[in-house]
Amino acid sequence: MTKLLRELARKLISAMLQCVMTGCLPFVAVVRGGLLLTGVPRISFWTGTPILTLSQKAASERLLGERAMVVVRATNRITKSFDVVLARWCFGLNWLLYPLSGLAFLFMLCTASRVHTFADGGILPPVRKGHIATTELWAYRLLRIPLIVWAYGADVRTRKCTLKLGQYNCCTDCTQIGHACVCDSAVGAANIARLRANKAILFSMGDMIEYTPWSRNDLFYWPLDIHGIHSAKSALSESSQDGHSKLRVVHAPNHREFKGTRHLEEAVRALHAEGVPIELVLVENLPNHEALEIYRTADVIFDQCLIGFHGYFALEAMALGKAVMCYIRKPEEYLLYPLECPIINTHVDTLQDDLRRLVSSREELVSIGRRSRQYVERHYSREAFAGRLKHAYMDLGILRKI
Repeated sequence: MTKLLRELARKLISAMLQCVMTGCLPFVAVVRGGLLLTGVPRISFWTGTPILTLSQKAASERLLGERAMVVVRATNRITKSFDVVLARWCFGLNWLLYPLSGLAFLFMLCTASRVHTFADGGILPPVRKGHIATTELWAYRLLRIPLIVWAYGADVRTRKCTLKLGQYNCCTDCTQIGHACVCDSAVGAANIARLRANKAILFSMGDMIEYTPWSRNDLFYWPLDIHGIHSAKSALSESSQDGHSKLRVVHAPNHREFKGTRHLEEAVRALHAEGVPIELVLVENLPNHEALEIYRTADVIFDQCLIGFHGYFALEAMALGKAVMCYIRKPEEYLLYPLECPIINTHVDTLQDDLRRLVSSREELVSIGRRSRQYVERHYSREAFAGRLKHAYMDLGILRKI
């Protein structure tokens, strides 16, 4: 009962906040016009779900000479590296997040050149979770502020579409139906229709293209700070240099049921029973900078064997010069330069055999690790993404001079 009352209160407060913001729009339009006439520089805002890649995309945009700022309501344990985190100004009073979100929204409307977010929410707390607030969509459209939406997975993934992909998929082991992803096909379709009706520009990639039929899919928008992530001296951990130690497999199961963690654990247990020298290291509940240090000790990184597309974790591992195992359902459609991508494509049914082979193929892992680093340097650096972003902006007509 208490949980229900809290949810009702949240919806009521969110609706009230949107009403107030809507009433402010005429004033905002005047201020925005005045700032434009006085030559105040516009800002490209990145907001929404506090995902690690937000800051990387904003940094890439700055390489184009743009003013970019990341503004989020709150953070999680993975990273707190954002320009503005509204929760830091709440001093433990959670209700303050609502007026602070409203003030941030007004500031963005007055100064934005464009706004970037995800399909499950922007800067305002929505009445319906998983949606961008209606007032936000109206305001951006009314003030002709380009809204760019970047799918990240759970914000567009629906169960019916996922199950059609084949026997092994993101829903295979899921116990959080209706919570972890959009799930409901009607809800997902309605959300995408809302974005389209309000002239949002939607980018998608990998398996996410299955759920976004009118998206643009050519940007591959998970850039890395290549210079900040130094590659390992060798793709093999120090413990395995003698060729007799256990093969160290590192896996970061932030969502076990989606990544196929149980299948990996079962495969490793079966290999142990055979006497195969292998060990599994799970990295959980750690901030990103600490997790990266553990990744460095790996002989091979296991990303997932269910979703069908690699995650940002896999790219970080490749930047460290590590060989990565991952299930890629449709390599030609999902991967950037698929013929160059050195990811070891594994599957639930082949995982145990693939691991057994790698135990006796240490030098192959070294070679794959080198090619992995080269691949992300060429295609997933901030500079590489900035180049793709520039062409997309020019093509869309939202940035004419760089």
